[in-house]
Amino acid sequence: MSSHRYSVQFRISGDIVPDEITQRIGLQPNETRIAGSVLHGRMLEKSLWSYSGAPDGIYVQEWERLEDGILHLLGKLLPKKELIEYYVENHDTVFWCGHFQSSFDGGPTISKSLLSSLASFGVPVFIDNYFSDD
Repeated sequence: MSSHRYSVQFRISGDIVPDEITQRIGLQPNETRIAGSVLHGRMLEKSLWSYSGAPDGIYVQEWERLEDGILHLLGKLLPKKELIEYYVENHDTVFWCGHFQSSFDGGPTISKSLLSSLASFGVPVFIDNYFSDD
């Protein structure tokens, strides 16, 4: 097993109604949050709609290579790009990438072709690092 695993999600947050995004875009989110609700003892200031590209939308897939996860997610999102552009222009959007590592060496590599694809999508990439003894 690799000492590095990755998950990827496309997230829209802010003053949004997650169910309306699901209806408009036609993709089943892996997670939604509503502003004003409490999560882990904190009141949420923003609503969230998160899509992982999983077939049923319920879970978040893990990948041994970050690039594989991002390519998979882009493959699901690109056909919906015109519908997504409204949210990119009017709300906070991000490709959220979880990097789960059990060693301090190595990390993700992103090819120039993937960087170009991400740039044309117009959404920032955020890599969140987590250390695990697994």
